[in-house]
Amino acid sequence: MMITIMLQLLCCTFLQGVIIVGIQIITDNCCDLPRQLLERYNIIVVPLRVRFGDEEILPENFDNVAFYNRLKTSPQLPSTSQPMPGDFLVQYQKAIEQNQQIISIHLSSGISGTVQSANIAAEMLTGEHIHVIDSRKASVGQGLMVLEAARMAQSGEQVSTIIDRLNEMQNRLRCIFVVGNLDILIKGGRLSRAKGLIAGALDIKPVLHMDIEGKIVPFNKARGHRGARNKLIEIMETLGLDLNKQTVGICHSDCPDDAEYLRSIMKERLHVPEVIIGEIGPVIGSHVGAGTFSVFFEG
Repeated sequence: MMITIMLQLLCCTFLQGVIIVGIQIITDNCCDLPRQLLERYNIIVVPLRVRFGDEEILPENFDNVAFYNRLKTSPQLPSTSQPMPGDFLVQYQKAIEQNQQIISIHLSSGISGTVQSANIAAEMLTGEHIHVIDSRKASVGQGLMVLEAARMAQSGEQVSTIIDRLNEMQNRLRCIFVVGNLDILIKGGRLSRAKGLIAGALDIKPVLHMDIEGKIVPFNKARGHRGARNKLIEIMETLGLDLNKQTVGICHSDCPDDAEYLRSIMKERLHVPEVIIGEIGPVIGSHVGAGTFSVFFEG
């Protein structure tokens, strides 16, 4: 019994008179990680909100299939909103009560105010050990950073080591995607109607990416659906660094066949050892629509 207690104490960190017994990873529901991974690593998720007009879709009722079916028939686009600082405050306080340090990794500040809300909450708890990370990514790109942090924490790595790795991923992680439905980009004001009509007529698929500031910008283009899938693989081959040693990601919005095609090519041709596939949830799905697919890798 005494040996067990001593080992537990050795695994703890002593900071400012408080014994820190672990690291809690917190994120938001834009990470699009599979539920089983969130549960396996005890990752806390603070939700962004989605509304159709005056109706809010509650986080516990987020059903991807139902959402995309509704999106196809809705006369208006849904709106999304970031969590309030109080939403983060609740989760931070719970972790602090358990004497845990917190690493809170969130959707890119280039497209959302989620990081700002998390920082406000952290500042309200001055002196506590809260580290807010702007992933500068979205969907499974953000999710890969969350997963890496959780795995490192579970392996006993120090907070400083985990943050160094997250900073590295922030700079190296590529997020390349194809939006399947140009109409939603036109309705949302992200693509002019004239350009959208030309792209549709010529079956041109814009290839977008997240730049170093975490903003979505044009990157390339492809002809046709098959060409778009192959273009993502081509970009991975060109820009990927040691793909045979990486955990890479794929996400999709209601197009699992595209995700499976990309996964099979990554495994067979690129020899990627681990591929994480996530479904784009209602928050990001509100802005990209159904038929979107993405790849995430370090380069």
